[in-house]
Amino acid sequence: MKIIELDFEDKVPAVGGVTQDREAYEEQVRPKINRETLQGELCIRFPGYIFIIGDSFIRGFARPLIEQIGLDAVRSRVHFVTSREKLTKELYEGLI
Repeated sequence: MKIIELDFEDKVPAVGGVTQDREAYEEQVRPKINRETLQGELCIRFPGYIFIIGDSFIRGFARPLIEQIGLDAVRSRVHFVTSREKLTKELYEGLI
């Protein structure tokens, strides 16, 4: 399983918005994955200081993954890890 540790320079407790989601994916995820990686499982960890993840952020962040492997595959093979179980659950719900 490929593990990607996200980091945000401003160290604020919340992420959201169209610009931030695209930048995070393009700079921190895209360079670390390929077709082979997406055939297996992928773990994307949000920093412990993130307590809020906006729906718009996760939709935009996950859009390229969904376009490449589909929503069902993202839900089953891409493991998002956050600071709290409830936040992780909300993140998956935001994919819809």
